[in-house]
Amino acid sequence: MLKTFVPATFVLVSSLAAQSQAPVGSLGGSVSDQQGNALAGAEVRYVGGTRIAGSRPGPGETVVGGTVITDANGQFAVSGMPAGDYSLCADVPSAAYLDPCIWQQPVFVTVPATGTGIATLALSEGVFLKVRVNDPLGLLPSTVDGLWTLRKLVVGVTYANGAYQGAQNVSVDATGRNYQLIVPPGVAFNLRLFSRDVALTDAVGASVDISGSLIPFQAAEGQDQSFTFTVSGPAAPQAGN
Repeated sequence: MLKTFVPATFVLVSSLAAQSQAPVGSLGGSVSDQQGNALAGAEVRYVGGTRIAGSRPGPGETVVGGTVITDANGQFAVSGMPAGDYSLCADVPSAAYLDPCIWQQPVFVTVPATGTGIATLALSEGVFLKVRVNDPLGLLPSTVDGLWTLRKLVVGVTYANGAYQGAQNVSVDATGRNYQLIVPPGVAFNLRLFSRDVALTDAVGASVDISGSLIPFQAAEGQDQSFTFTVSGPAAPQAGN
């Protein structure tokens, strides 16, 4: 039986009257790995409604989004959902499972009026890309980058035909910063570091091209991929500045 959770939800409506009159249903389902093992504690993000996300709601239309956490059996349920089409993404905090919305495509489900839309998400295993940036001079911010933080250092990967995915600054300590991204194994990537503020050296002391380095790597299955860099000083002034 599906277990109901209280999700974090945002609702955009054209009017309160439209929200109260809209038919509602339920969203439910499960999250597992590719072998069918339930993934407890997975974060399932959903967005949709009578107007799928990405456009402004018209009169009488709603856009709903939020997050729900799977239970010990990998199941989730959300009640009181406006009937309509929804897209779902999922990840597992602290575990290397690939978010389908980043590396594949969202899972789509229709919530019927007075009924339940059921979605099954099977997540593939990835590996952690971990980037350590030592900062002995204290030239980078002493707090973790937030959503609207002006970055002094950008870390990410490029792949395929120029696609880019940024790594998250997951922690800051007295001697530096840590970045992390879950990536699929066996894929050709380029690690990209960019800064207008600091100069970097790699693990053997060689200078890194801070204008947009492209360091090739390919992660092996079941093995985290790690890099270490060190802030060596302020970035050199660019020509013409």
